[in-house]
Amino acid sequence: MGSDTGGYVRLRLETQVSHYDKSKGILHRRSELGFERAPSPAGRVARTLQRVRPPLPAGPGPLSGPKTPPTPAGKVALGGLNKTEVTSFDLWALMDDDKEMFMTTVADDAIAAEAMDTFGGKWAGFAVLAAPSGTRFRLITDISFKPTWKPKADRPFQVVPVVMAFGTDRFQDHYLLALIVAQKTDERVDTSVTQPYQ
Repeated sequence: MGSDTGGYVRLRLETQVSHYDKSKGILHRRSELGFERAPSPAGRVARTLQRVRPPLPAGPGPLSGPKTPPTPAGKVALGGLNKTEVTSFDLWALMDDDKEMFMTTVADDAIAAEAMDTFGGKWAGFAVLAAPSGTRFRLITDISFKPTWKPKADRPFQVVPVVMAFGTDRFQDHYLLALIVAQKTDERVDTSVTQPYQ
């Protein structure tokens, strides 16, 4: 991500960890979210694989930490989930020099309500209290949640749209979209979304 991004942007979610705990019914996913310039979706897009990074230290999760400030640094909403289904959600910025910055996230009902009003359906909302500025970075998401997939398929899955906005942007005016494809497996499923970005 950086200030020079414009035109079309590709958001590529590369899975690093995917583990389903059957005894607790909780799926743990860690993914690296890369932002890069992209041609029009009509053109072909080459995919570059990144190395899998070592585990990050654990963050405090969504239910601890300070209250949301009047103007958070950003916001994230997870589609198809509510906050009781998300057991932890941490966000990291990975700088160009591979230094990691923890971006504190706090569950926020107002952000969830904004996402529901904008997109419909149910959403879990989170305020991002700290974010890097004036530099390029990649995001790493670390989430554990209770999937609601149906058990009839051999390999059930759940698609979780992730919408993000930074600063004072409203979801209805501007957002970035990524997708998590959650499965009852340790196998890794990567996704890529190309969209206009102003």
